[in-house]
Amino acid sequence: MEFLCPNHRQQFADLPLEERKDLWLFWMENAYDCSEQGQWRDVISLAGSAFDLACLHGPRDESCMHIELTLSAILVSRALSDRGERAGMDAVILRALESLQHPDHAAPIDGCCDIHDCVSVLIDPSRHADFFADYLNWPSLPFVPPKRATMVRTLH
Repeated sequence: MEFLCPNHRQQFADLPLEERKDLWLFWMENAYDCSEQGQWRDVISLAGSAFDLACLHGPRDESCMHIELTLSAILVSRALSDRGERAGMDAVILRALESLQHPDHAAPIDGCCDIHDCVSVLIDPSRHADFFADYLNWPSLPFVPPKRATMVRTLH
């Protein structure tokens, strides 16, 4: 599952790391704003674009986007899952795990969290909210699961 067209992928791959990180943050903040308004298609599109951007591999010394990759994978996969797109959710998580296994992510870079921590967060949903709070300083994941209809039976 890919969210960016091939032309944009190439344009964004050529950006310096700091510009990619700025664009990633811009998309994630907009995804958060859209989630507050219930615009789930936009959340998926924006978080998916941020995810694709984080999956791009730049020069070896500029490959430190695994935290961004993890955060955007969590957001887009959970938004897809909450919308009933379980296959899409699984595809995003699998792609994120494969991207984290890429040789560019093998060597730790000073100031970055460990790749193994990102992998363990991806496969353990109980750690998602804390990961968001730690790295984006968001109080909670930026979406609310759909409300479930409940039937109340009253016996007289």
